[in-house]
Amino acid sequence: MSLKDNNKKLSAAIIGTGFSGICAAIKLKKELDIDAQLFELSKDVGGTWYSNTYPGAECDIPSHLYSLSFELNDSNGQAEIHEYLRNVAKKHNLYEKTKFQTEIIHAEWKEKEQKWFLKWRNTNNHQETNSAYYDVLFSGLGPLRIPNIPKEFSKFQGPIVHTAQWDATIDYTNKRIAIIGSGATAVQVIPQIRKIASHVYSYQRTRAWTVLRDQFSYPRIIKFIFRWLPFLMRFYRIFLFLQHEVYYVAFGYYKSLIARSFQKLMEKVLAWRLKRVGRSDLLSTLTPDYPIGCKRVAKSEIYVEALAKPNVTVIPCGVSDIKGRTLIDKEGNETEVDILILATGFDTQGFTGNLDIYGRNKTLLDEKWRKEFPKTYKTVTVHGYPNFFSLLAASSALGHNTVVAQAEIQVDYSIQCLKHMIKNNLGALEPKASAQERFSKELQKSFNGTVWKGGCNSWYLNDAGEVYGLWSGTIISFYWALRKPDFRDFIEYKKTDGINLSM
Repeated sequence: MSLKDNNKKLSAAIIGTGFSGICAAIKLKKELDIDAQLFELSKDVGGTWYSNTYPGAECDIPSHLYSLSFELNDSNGQAEIHEYLRNVAKKHNLYEKTKFQTEIIHAEWKEKEQKWFLKWRNTNNHQETNSAYYDVLFSGLGPLRIPNIPKEFSKFQGPIVHTAQWDATIDYTNKRIAIIGSGATAVQVIPQIRKIASHVYSYQRTRAWTVLRDQFSYPRIIKFIFRWLPFLMRFYRIFLFLQHEVYYVAFGYYKSLIARSFQKLMEKVLAWRLKRVGRSDLLSTLTPDYPIGCKRVAKSEIYVEALAKPNVTVIPCGVSDIKGRTLIDKEGNETEVDILILATGFDTQGFTGNLDIYGRNKTLLDEKWRKEFPKTYKTVTVHGYPNFFSLLAASSALGHNTVVAQAEIQVDYSIQCLKHMIKNNLGALEPKASAQERFSKELQKSFNGTVWKGGCNSWYLNDAGEVYGLWSGTIISFYWALRKPDFRDFIEYKKTDGINLSM
């Protein structure tokens, strides 16, 4: 009897339909013949690539890397990537398996039933609720979901727009616009918004390392070859992947000669770009005072040039107060604007945002992870949360390569766990506390000497200064760590068995 034949009663729920959720649904069907139930808060699939529609939103790594390995693609812009994900979902019949505009309001592990109890409601009608039990729960929420909206900006008496909640109904034409933030989102939106604004004021508390993108316009003949000879496109993808793996040297060994030489080169490139547009005076304002990679490196060939335009003013400090529509920066300068755009990122520290996930003993995962380092076992499973698989959450981001590959690795790891459960007639599986503790300590220790401990403040760090958002090595090392589960590190429960809390 095959695993598929032995698995007719196993059910799975997937929260989120971004890259990780879509990948999980496809592989559950392909590997185990499980038709997972997907839950999506929005009107369509896509996750981040559906929600973020601000001007200039696009992939900042080579587009050939930013697709699932079994569905190759070369999309770049937000609309293109979203359309790619829609096509993948249609091809694998995921739309009919997805409850759209549905918010999970409660997820709790029930020990007696050895199942996850999920309760949800319709986002348009909160009185319309429903619930069900599932054997397995996948969280494909991703860290870039809940906008970080600092309360101090609520005093602004004019239109306020967060980039993750872009309001296209507002007329930005010929307006004085303040943009708060200097991260990857600001790097993308400023060059576009300054084209229609009368003036843009870029408030930068921290200078950002901005390097040229690895994006190219491919001749028609190359596109033709890739379309009809897909194995060549796969080889090209492998080349790009290995090239980006090499970039890790600059981050993992940032005090090395290679890394220091790379940073000097980037400083020279920045100076050259500013000199070319006649704004060398901005060099000291835009050159970061921390090692490259300590914060997320942004990529753009037009951002630095946009800051040099006559209708853009760089304000190298944050906002200290707001009076009406006047922003007062920390140097006491006052600037009146019409519209305030917040490129202030996301609430990443809890990873579950506004979703309540309760494990054994009704322990709330978000509360647990906000109070301490978010411990996992191999970044996917969590002690105290049986049959729960977390995708692209704690310790899963990257600073040098594509997270899509990491999502696939995590899904493959989860599938191996489920195959083990089915083969051995298990009702529940979770990592031992000792295994999780060992993994978490080793992971934290592995960040010593890397650029992410280089002294800057970034979203990679929690309030205690621990690197909680990143994997410490290459994707190859990530694959090696997750290539095969060691079930000696797991607590296994036969079906109908109660949970032995002493184990």
